[in-house]
Amino acid sequence: MVARSGRRGTGRTLQPSVGMAVLAIAMLASAPGTALAIRFGQNDSVELRGRFYTQYTIATEQSQEYTQPSINPGDMKQWRNFYNPELEVDFRKLTGWRSFFTDLSGRLAIWGFYDGIYDVGPERYAQTLALTKQPGVEAAFYSEGRTIAQALNNTGRRRDGREFYGRRTRVNEAYLNFAKDKFFMRVGRQAISWGEADTIGLLDANNPFDVLLIPGIQIDLDEARIPLWTLRTTYELFSTWGPLSSGFLDAYWVPGWLDTNTGYLNIQGVSPYSQPPPIQGPGIQVYDKLPRYETGNSRYGFKFQSVIDRDYNWSIWFYRTFQQVPVITLAGISEPNPNGPGQYITSVAHHGLTNVIGTALSWYSDTLNSIVRTEVELFNDEPAFLPYEGIGAVVNSRFTQPGTYQTANVLRGEFGLDHNFFIPMLNPASSFLGIFSVVWQANLTDSDKKDFYSPILKPSAIDRQLAGGPQAGQIANCGAPQAPTPKGCDFVNQDPFEAFIQATVRSDFAGGRLLPQLTTVATIRGALLFTPSLLYRFTDSFLFDVKYVNTHTFGSGNNGYTQGVGILRDRDQFWFRATYQLN
Repeated sequence: MVARSGRRGTGRTLQPSVGMAVLAIAMLASAPGTALAIRFGQNDSVELRGRFYTQYTIATEQSQEYTQPSINPGDMKQWRNFYNPELEVDFRKLTGWRSFFTDLSGRLAIWGFYDGIYDVGPERYAQTLALTKQPGVEAAFYSEGRTIAQALNNTGRRRDGREFYGRRTRVNEAYLNFAKDKFFMRVGRQAISWGEADTIGLLDANNPFDVLLIPGIQIDLDEARIPLWTLRTTYELFSTWGPLSSGFLDAYWVPGWLDTNTGYLNIQGVSPYSQPPPIQGPGIQVYDKLPRYETGNSRYGFKFQSVIDRDYNWSIWFYRTFQQVPVITLAGISEPNPNGPGQYITSVAHHGLTNVIGTALSWYSDTLNSIVRTEVELFNDEPAFLPYEGIGAVVNSRFTQPGTYQTANVLRGEFGLDHNFFIPMLNPASSFLGIFSVVWQANLTDSDKKDFYSPILKPSAIDRQLAGGPQAGQIANCGAPQAPTPKGCDFVNQDPFEAFIQATVRSDFAGGRLLPQLTTVATIRGALLFTPSLLYRFTDSFLFDVKYVNTHTFGSGNNGYTQGVGILRDRDQFWFRATYQLN
């Protein structure tokens, strides 16, 4: 019972701005030379950089019968035109004032895209988007606010799929740097990343991610990470102290009265990238309960890092953050909606704070001839989903009591190897780089008394609904000992221990102009992701790349169907991207 929401027109004409953007990329790409930033101002104190691409994605697989909008092989899935201009200023050069700060600089970066899918893609994409515009007539509607009362009295802000999947622009980074000797401070909108994030950023949780596309698979990790308004400081404690060297203390604070951004909740049924289940039926409101603007919702962290015996890079940290995946509960039945007939069963997505304690150690191993990376993090009091308490108890009480959720202690970790090796028969001029890791999590709170689940509906529950049975999601007598029998459940079980293996292999060919890469992710629940790609560097400024994303699940219909790559099993795709970079 997860989702998101709706707003604008569904015209079928190509917007002029897109054509202009593509033309600009082609003109820039045709210019000879290297990808040099544009410098101007006194002493070249101002630099203009940027990254721009146009990406066309087509489906290579028939979607499951309940997928909305339906997807056929050869269908356009995306025409994403992305822009990320960056402006950097060295104020010491600009003003000539160098008497106090050793660094006084700033950065401004804009992030945005337009996707032509609703304007020039298959007509049914625009049709399913339109369903969210008339609450209660044909489908559910989607809203957001900061109190549950707003959901129940129908005063939450309406959401629109086009607003998220079709076009967005934001100030991505806007900060000032101050440095004096051993002290550094950065103030403004910026990103913090303390955890490992090879492909899927399970341990990288300081900042929220844009998960409407799967980070690391369908969108670049750095592009998916959402910066926050942050005060960050770094201080060099020592250069040498016994077996330790290069000791630094890092700290940051995201004021809760200024920034409570938690990312974007999936909107069901409005995009080829909408996660299952399909769009909810009439009579349902899906409400995203955003954190209040208050000091108590501040995020912050502290990290100490150093080098042990000149070989071992070690860090230890604590931070407080909002969990990436919200917890879903039923709140009850809303008051009659003045904008539509009837009342609405209201499901609520909750975003809760969690404490993270972690440590990481990396070094070069002569024995393995590789760089070894290890990390472990405890997510303390992470909001977690018990279907009976969040959904089942509400249904059984005939919506006279709201759903609740609990918290869990989850231990997550990674063991990785980065290994260079040669295969002269394949590439006599350059080595191959292999990046391998095992990523795992253990729910320390899971027991016979608390059996946690993922807020994802089982395919079998959706099939049952399509066959005329009970609506998917309403059978939730599971997850808690007080749940009545039979303890059937429409939601995907979360095992106490989960893990996946990921591997990436790449090498340079043709003097660095050609970069083939293969990434594979396999979960212990029976899902396999296979993503070969090929990048061609036409010039330092102009790049072409193609990528194929292929996913399989093995076993029964519900097997392998978990958060992450498993939900992509009917979403195979191929993309072609042309990139212009000014750097």
